[in-house]
Amino acid sequence: MAINPTFPTEASIEFNYSELKNVFAGACAPAALARLIERLGAQRVLLVASTSLSQATDEFAELQSALGSNFAGLLHGIGPHTPRPDVMRTLEAARDADADLLVSLGGGSIIDACKVVQLAIDQGVESQAQLLEYAHYGDGTHGSKYANFSLFKGDSKIRQVAIPTTLSGAEFSNNASVLNTEISAKEGYRGIGLCPQTIIYDPQLSLHTPQWLWLSTAIRSLDHAVEGYCSADSHAFLDGHFLHAMRLFASSLPECKRDPADLAARSLNQQAVWLACCGLGTVSHGASHGIGYILGSLCGVPHGYTSCVMLPAVLAWNAKQQTSRQEAINDALGNKEQCAAASVKALVASLGLPTSLRDVNVSMDQLPSIAHRAAKHPVVRNNPRKVKDANDVMEILELAW
Repeated sequence: MAINPTFPTEASIEFNYSELKNVFAGACAPAALARLIERLGAQRVLLVASTSLSQATDEFAELQSALGSNFAGLLHGIGPHTPRPDVMRTLEAARDADADLLVSLGGGSIIDACKVVQLAIDQGVESQAQLLEYAHYGDGTHGSKYANFSLFKGDSKIRQVAIPTTLSGAEFSNNASVLNTEISAKEGYRGIGLCPQTIIYDPQLSLHTPQWLWLSTAIRSLDHAVEGYCSADSHAFLDGHFLHAMRLFASSLPECKRDPADLAARSLNQQAVWLACCGLGTVSHGASHGIGYILGSLCGVPHGYTSCVMLPAVLAWNAKQQTSRQEAINDALGNKEQCAAASVKALVASLGLPTSLRDVNVSMDQLPSIAHRAAKHPVVRNNPRKVKDANDVMEILELAW
């Protein structure tokens, strides 16, 4: 058969895989980590952990013990949304320990901090001013070295093994988000191979995660799947992952809500994240994500909660332009008699999570400021239904109110 040389370029697909090498699902973290450290030949491992896990669990003692003589130190206390001073403190600890591997134990804030530490060590960053050369800001501006992949040459000097205890999915991307605490604004960092080298999912360890955090970060990853599926960048390979992630969330999250100790349901929650996040950094997201960044930095709303309140509102605002896509979302969630926005909102409500901006203590007088910032955000600008200005954002915010 002859190949048609006029095959349209707009039908071609390029998918870039991250440098993630292994995912262990349903694993026992201490045993898996011990085998992995031996395989990698790491000799000085810095453990970066959530404060609660590092101080209060037998499992943490087992995890630290699994590192044996390769344990080079422990750092904890990284705040929500990854404040930049905490990133610099982690960088200093990694250099002081002469670490050759980072092991992150906790949620997306800890995982993102380790990504930025990897970037800083690889690029010889010594100060916050130097780090900001690699930053991308919420108004679309960026530092001179942001996303300049020619700077990332050869193997990284240090990599990360992630043991996530939430469901936000930060472990699957080469992007990291950091909070500028002085102006309450997010900045983004991106580089080749910044994702963890290995992910270890241990459902038993996740039992220590507060239930509200576990379930709400699952909705964050549902948001990844839904907005990824609605993106113009998606294609058949990703569509299948996104839709099955929705199915798994719709079936396994209510099971986890009914019985928080159901390890099989928790493992399916984690596998749904794996599916939902295959497109992170490859497909553009929309207004739910973009407005969520503003709610997090300006109003202190946890990322999981931002998706709980914004995803249904954005689906409702986009509905007329994405009828077939939203019907498929509805089918995947198992609520064919409702619209996609109502189905997502019903799932969120069934999990006992907030469904409005009022529920997360955002006041009406904050909405104009949120709208003003969000209208400039590049992720909001990628929304499937074009967001022209702050008035459009206000329409979405009023739906979420």
